[in-house]
Amino acid sequence: MLAAEAAEEEQAAQAAALKECLDYMHVDEDDDNVGRIQDEFIPAAKAYLRGSGIEEPPDGSDPLTVAQYKLAMHSLTLHYYDHRDAVGGEAPIPLGLRPIINQLKHSGDWPL
Repeated sequence: MLAAEAAEEEQAAQAAALKECLDYMHVDEDDDNVGRIQDEFIPAAKAYLRGSGIEEPPDGSDPLTVAQYKLAMHSLTLHYYDHRDAVGGEAPIPLGLRPIINQLKHSGDWPL
C-alpha cells in the first residue's frame, strides 16, 4: 500500500470515529465546537483512559472490549464538551464510568 493510500485510509478512519463520537454526543457536524471536540476533547478522553491504564484496543480485539472502550471514550468526550466553559473546579467524571474503566483494566484483552 502506498503512503498516500495509507494516509487516506487513516484520515477516513479518523473521520468515521469523529462522526461516531458526535452521534453519541448528539452534536451536529456543523457545530462550532467540532474542531475542539476533535483536537482537544477526544485526545483528552483518550489520555485520561491511558492514564487509567487503558490503551486503545488494537485491531482484532474482542468487539465487546472495543465497544466498552468507545463507550468510555465517548462518555468522557461528552463530559469534557458539557463542561467546556467550567471555571474554578473540575466536575466529577460521569456516573458509571469508573466500573467500565475497572472492567477494561482487568479484561486482559491487551497488555497494559
